[in-house]
Amino acid sequence: MNTFREASVDALIDRYDAFLLDAYGVLVTTRGAIDGAAAFLDRLTSAGKAWLIVSNDASRSVPTTTERYQGFGLPVTGDRVLTSGALLAPYFAREGLAGARCVVLGTEESRDYVREAGGEVVAPGDGPADVCVICGVTDSPDAPFLETVNRTVTLVLDELGAGRPMRFILANPDIVYPSDADAFSITAGGVAALIEAVIRLRDPDRHIRVEPLGKPHPPIFDAAFARLGEPDRRRIVMVGDQLVTDVLGASTAGIDSVLVETGIADRGDVERAEVGPTWILRDLRS
Repeated sequence: MNTFREASVDALIDRYDAFLLDAYGVLVTTRGAIDGAAAFLDRLTSAGKAWLIVSNDASRSVPTTTERYQGFGLPVTGDRVLTSGALLAPYFAREGLAGARCVVLGTEESRDYVREAGGEVVAPGDGPADVCVICGVTDSPDAPFLETVNRTVTLVLDELGAGRPMRFILANPDIVYPSDADAFSITAGGVAALIEAVIRLRDPDRHIRVEPLGKPHPPIFDAAFARLGEPDRRRIVMVGDQLVTDVLGASTAGIDSVLVETGIADRGDVERAEVGPTWILRDLRS
């Protein structure tokens, strides 16, 4: 059974020097800031604490994200934001993917992340592709969700069936996110599960895998620690609302975690979780 301790904002600020903060479910929903978020960030800054928003959002650029948060009344600047989309450029550089033909599931800003990484963005159905990058879920008149997914599934089956290898990159591993109070929406990780099931039709022995970059996986935590100047990990805490991304990722990275009960998970879920949080906080006003 997982055990945890009740936390308070005062106790957390006293105990830790650096805070990694999830966005959706902790600071914001799609409608605006969560009660207490702006005051919490002000308190961290006033106390001289380092803090960084570490988000699995690969659908918005950092400038768009920053403008959005500021519009919600949060004191956030671009240097305070690390998105999983920003991990694509170093990944493409490490893997020698410059010039690769890439199908991108996501927004136009998702495609911009891939272009900035050196990929050539192509539409599913526009010939062979080397890489499928899964960043988010969109549904618009020019790119209907079901049609886009179906065209991508067709491409995957055609490419793998013809013996042409493809790479699959999952920028945002979140399956769902809290879009509003008591409302949830599917996102990139849910689409990736569908794509992976299709891959298995051609690759039952699992030689091909979807490569994740965001939480709970190491690349985003390594980038966050580097951004903060590699502080003592005993003095860093991850504040999130999801057990399978924020809390599990923190545990894997060797840091403490706080589960805030304003998003996906609550204390009732902790007992069944693979890894539990160090602390539980009802909300950022506690």
